[in-house]
Amino acid sequence: MSVTRQQGKGRSGNASPIRQLTIKDEREGRDVRHLGIEIGDDGSLVLEGHDLGPTVAKFWPDGEYEYWLTVPANYKDTVLLWLIKERFSSDVEFREWLDEKGIPHEFANWT
Repeated sequence: MSVTRQQGKGRSGNASPIRQLTIKDEREGRDVRHLGIEIGDDGSLVLEGHDLGPTVAKFWPDGEYEYWLTVPANYKDTVLLWLIKERFSSDVEFREWLDEKGIPHEFANWT
């Protein structure tokens, strides 16, 4: 029996780690919606949004609504594990996704 190791290729081969992503940045007429996710300075996971325009003005008189949802740093890995479980049903799917995003990884198996 032996262990076989294989390095993931990745799209760019050496993607830099990221600390924030834009999930949504939309404009529809005079309405604007932004949704982003970032890792806070304290390691927390922060989902932040900013909506403005006439649709928001129906609920908030100044026509602007900002919000944050924060997951404490010590639960960030819990979120990660649940998201991976709900998104991927095989190691092949996960590896293909990592390659597509250019995220370094190593696959090993024992035969």
